[in-house]
Amino acid sequence: MANHLSDAAVAKYRRDGFAHPIPCLGPGEAARYRAALEDYERRTGEKATLAIRNKGHLKMQCLYELVHDPRVLDAVESVIGPNILCWSSSLFVKDPMDPAFVAWHQDSYYWGLEPDDVVSAWIAFAPSTLENGAMQVIPGSHRKPHFPHEKSPADSTNMLSTHEEIAVAVDDKDGVSLLLEEGEMSLHHVNIIHGSPPNRSRARRYGYAIRYVATHVRQRGDMPTAILVRGKDEYGYFPPDPVPKGDFDPAIMALHPNLKPHS
Repeated sequence: MANHLSDAAVAKYRRDGFAHPIPCLGPGEAARYRAALEDYERRTGEKATLAIRNKGHLKMQCLYELVHDPRVLDAVESVIGPNILCWSSSLFVKDPMDPAFVAWHQDSYYWGLEPDDVVSAWIAFAPSTLENGAMQVIPGSHRKPHFPHEKSPADSTNMLSTHEEIAVAVDDKDGVSLLLEEGEMSLHHVNIIHGSPPNRSRARRYGYAIRYVATHVRQRGDMPTAILVRGKDEYGYFPPDPVPKGDFDPAIMALHPNLKPHS
């Protein structure tokens, strides 16, 4: 069954910079992803949220298949068009009662992707609730400029790998929480101001964020490869990523040192 957004949902995305909730995974699918991630943690002693970063879909076969899933791509096509590259993906896990949070920020500040036909599909492998620190967005902020960012205080538990936050005042009361049931997803624009509070529940929060770009987008930065997941690439701005032959394919890990755990 097609999973394209309605005209009304697309208009709302254009106005507000996000869309949710969107059906995605079927019954039992999200649990299988959680089980695969938890099995990795048991076998290696690594935190999955540290290992599955940057290009997480090149690290685990099941995630590589997920970034190609038509249910995800139909929704993405609705907002950036039919020619789609997967540029990166990362897992975000918040442990129970952990004080860690994600500070208000704009992805466009860090990523160097132009123009802004870039969207993140955030898939809930477990429910995302007010109690466990659901992502929050500031509606309409994607239509504002790229704001400056600054380092968080030294004692901050900000989860961003750059340890930065937006350097303008953001009123928390303006935030909208993107509450998701297990298996649902949200879409958010690359320029929207977003963040998330700590997990104050006794259950883990799992979210997998896939970053998709239209093929006419360019990148000025250190991750200039991608993989075509739908349509045609008539521009060739991104050399293709390799196709993994299994979980943590040694050939891919050697080719991309930044994919190693703790990157």
